[in-house]
Amino acid sequence: MSKARASVSLRTDPKGYTEDYLSLLNGLLKLTVTEIKVLAAFLLYDNTECASKRARKVVAEALQMKNVAVLNNYIKALKDKGCIYKDALGIYRYNALVNPSKEVSSIEFVLLNSND
Repeated sequence: MSKARASVSLRTDPKGYTEDYLSLLNGLLKLTVTEIKVLAAFLLYDNTECASKRARKVVAEALQMKNVAVLNNYIKALKDKGCIYKDALGIYRYNALVNPSKEVSSIEFVLLNSND
């Protein structure tokens, strides 16, 4: 099997880094530009718990949304696309793919034939 390599420079500021990381994964995630911005804002606010009442208010203001109700539509979309989920206690958590435990230096995609 041959390997294809490509290099991409990510922005170094926390917001830019997170948005760039999510954009690189977007072939798998299939998020809109606004969904990426919403997810990045939540990750920057709190990278363990997503969409708490306080986080929703802060993120809605940061993204200049009219109100939190608009943001709730994006939260539902992120849940439907598997980026976030509700744990047993009903708290939104991040999928491990969108929230790496430490700063990532490289991403490797392995494509498998469905017959393998």
